[in-house]
Amino acid sequence: MSIGRAATRLKTLKQDVCTMKTVRVAPPVTMTPAVAACLALAMIVFGGGCDRSAPGPDPVPPLPALHAEGTKIVDDAGAEVILRGVNLGGWLFNETWITQIDYPLLSRIHVIAVREGLGDVVDPILTQKSSEWQGSAYLTELESALAAEIGTEAAATFVDKVEPYTPPLYDDSDLLLRRKLSERFGDAARDQLLDTFQEAWVNETDIEWIASQGFNVVRVPMTYRNLVTGPDLDAPTELNWNELAWNRISMLLDWCEKHRIYAVLDIQEAPGGQNDYTGQSLLYGSPALQDLTVELWVEIATRFGGHSAVAAYSLLAEPFSAPDPGARDAMYDKLYDAIRALGDNHLLVIHDGFFGMNTLPDPAAYGWENVVYSTHIFEFDAKSLEDYEFLINIFHETVYTEAQAAQGVPYYIGSFSTRNDADWAYDAAQLMIDWYTGHGWSWSVWTYKRIDDPIAFELLGKTSSYGVRTMHEGPFDRPDAFDDDFDTHKAKLAAYRDLPLDPNQRLLDILTSPM
Repeated sequence: MSIGRAATRLKTLKQDVCTMKTVRVAPPVTMTPAVAACLALAMIVFGGGCDRSAPGPDPVPPLPALHAEGTKIVDDAGAEVILRGVNLGGWLFNETWITQIDYPLLSRIHVIAVREGLGDVVDPILTQKSSEWQGSAYLTELESALAAEIGTEAAATFVDKVEPYTPPLYDDSDLLLRRKLSERFGDAARDQLLDTFQEAWVNETDIEWIASQGFNVVRVPMTYRNLVTGPDLDAPTELNWNELAWNRISMLLDWCEKHRIYAVLDIQEAPGGQNDYTGQSLLYGSPALQDLTVELWVEIATRFGGHSAVAAYSLLAEPFSAPDPGARDAMYDKLYDAIRALGDNHLLVIHDGFFGMNTLPDPAAYGWENVVYSTHIFEFDAKSLEDYEFLINIFHETVYTEAQAAQGVPYYIGSFSTRNDADWAYDAAQLMIDWYTGHGWSWSVWTYKRIDDPIAFELLGKTSSYGVRTMHEGPFDRPDAFDDDFDTHKAKLAAYRDLPLDPNQRLLDILTSPM
């Protein structure tokens, strides 16, 4: 380090201290005699006192720390805090709807049909039949229906063009997108493209708006893949940190602190997978992958454990691929011990993995303290308000309340939605909010922002209510990972910042009514 560089760095640090600016620095490095001499000289040059003639902005006070007290979450003063907020869906867990890559497959079929001059033939088939087709049988059914219109050979040729765009993965996985971007542009360029999207999809104006509505928490679903760089392996052997993503989290927490709103950091996909979102889960059968998951959480806690905006760590979202509740809880225990060994006493969110809230253990059995138990409520089979009334009043109410009484911990409904825009669905959302409020449970709705597929809207009239801010229709040139070059892809991802997303006022009124 030159004298000039040392002096410049010292002056910057001095200004930061004098203005009471929060400085987050890297771990200390070894100081050589030469560097020490440079710094000593810089101290002489700049002096040791602070210039108070030009005070900076007032520092942002820290948010009160939260902890569990019986079945309540309270702050340092003992006042109850019920977390009510939104999920930042699609941000650091990139759902496939952000591109044309495969969500929904209907869109890809439409695009290819238009390119091949078959739009007039294929679109009516999609409109009439697509709701009946499921899973891997989709293309088979399409080929059969299309053969009746254009002949067997032409239908087979068309389906062959569509097939490469069909992933053998769960609908919400971003793995196909990541691998396609890496294949075309390289891992580093992939990270840059996704960072462009992340900057556009959630920024300070979003956090300011969320706080302005009265929400006091954002849940931040993350895949470990966005936090690391390098190849997207099914079973990674090491974690190399992607600083672009870590910087995004750091900025998010600063915005949350500024706008007086908490964050729950959530791992939606751990190394090896605690669920089958990216294929077969390998986590529970692999001590090596479990160790990497521990390493991941140690890194999160080390980097962000001192930030006042962090309300809680949600350790493993939806760990439904565990062979049984015991395996689930054993993994949680490993993570608990590792985080507590750091001296970190944040609230830890323990998800039931859909085994049932009554399967979560008495925390005393593991020596767990300051934990919150959680589930997600998506009643996919419910088709009416009556269905929700039955599920909640007859089943959930009894199971949940009896379980919580036995466990003695706060409950947090980390994610919920009716996933429907019908009138009855809003009544069902009101029913759920009233239920949570009546028991003093915390919650976060899925999701903050949602864009419905414009082609699906055009062809099928599909809409959804599971976005607090939504765009149901209108032109939007969605990026195409298969065909767009790097610059085009980046520009389209950046355009997510300016999408005309309107508040879903009907849903918003329900969510904010108890605040």
